[in-house]
Amino acid sequence: MRISGREAARSAALELAERARAFSPDVVLCILSGGAEVGRAIGEALGVPVLGLDLRYAPSRLLSRAPALLRLGLWPLKELGYRMSGPRLAAGALDGLPHGGRAVLADDTASSGRTLRAAFEALEPRGLPRPALFVAVIRCGNRARHLVDAYVTDRAIW
Repeated sequence: MRISGREAARSAALELAERARAFSPDVVLCILSGGAEVGRAIGEALGVPVLGLDLRYAPSRLLSRAPALLRLGLWPLKELGYRMSGPRLAAGALDGLPHGGRAVLADDTASSGRTLRAAFEALEPRGLPRPALFVAVIRCGNRARHLVDAYVTDRAIW
């Protein structure tokens, strides 16, 4: 029996939740938008609240408002924009985040580690330094491996 991508992602998220259980997190922070499904599944399995962390590259924000056909045509520019910019926290993205405690930081993919490093910088002033975070991703590339506490699959080509 073949499982769908969504089922495989949920299964991977549940495996990550089991690895994070001993960390005893107070909250799961999922990096939007790719980490939303992963974060929800981990939070549900651990019985802790889930908060979204809107931390995206500028081209993503612009293209998310464009019509689908236009997004397809602008894809090469989006990739160029990623290389020329870094991820930024949206205004008000940390509203509602409790100060301090322990958290799971969840995302679907970590390839270069730029988004994770931006999250670390944004969360530290809120009382969540790197030791208070358990970083869980489904796919992890070589360049980001040192930033991640748990991953399920890995691709050597990253």
